[in-house]
Amino acid sequence: MLLQKLQHAVPGAMLFFAGVHAIGDDARGWPLALAVFEIASSVLLAGSVIVAFNKARRPANAHHVPHLHHGGPDWIDIFTSVLLFAEAAEHWQLKHHVARPTLLMAFTLLIVGVFHGRIKRRAERRFTIRVQQDHLYIGGKPFRSLHEKWADVAAIEIDARYATIRTRKGRTRRLDLSQLEGANHVRAALGEARRRLGANEEKAAKAATTGAA
Repeated sequence: MLLQKLQHAVPGAMLFFAGVHAIGDDARGWPLALAVFEIASSVLLAGSVIVAFNKARRPANAHHVPHLHHGGPDWIDIFTSVLLFAEAAEHWQLKHHVARPTLLMAFTLLIVGVFHGRIKRRAERRFTIRVQQDHLYIGGKPFRSLHEKWADVAAIEIDARYATIRTRKGRTRRLDLSQLEGANHVRAALGEARRRLGANEEKAAKAATTGAA
């Protein structure tokens, strides 16, 4: 994901040198302010990329290695949006034309960058496995999530590679554990779900026996 963000490095370098060139040409007024803005936005973007690479290369805690994406603002996206605003301003100065696609991208990246934490937390909740007191939730892509009460879960099967959840309505959800991040945690959660399913079935059987008696 970090490498994908490097696509903004080329226009960032171009704007940096454009700003340096404008200052070298003894710019005044608005051209000088734009040149300083271009240089500052390029430096901020480059710095945010370097910091992100350092964090990814040396996480603070080995347990956090699978979870490198923080829950705060994404400064790379924010500074990329600043860079795009500078690019749009230079386009206006040179051609007196509003670069609408550039501005749209800048606003989009700014919103995504500022609300990165909330967006990430919502996405994580959608792709989690939750073993609750009264239900089992297995997230996934749209229309593939499984959210069933224990009484509606027929079986949970776990082997060396796959975990299969079957409902009493005939629905089946199969997980390839070898393709999942944190597969050991997923396996443990599903093991707890299977244990809880067995306990609920045993309780239901005892209740049925008591009722028949």
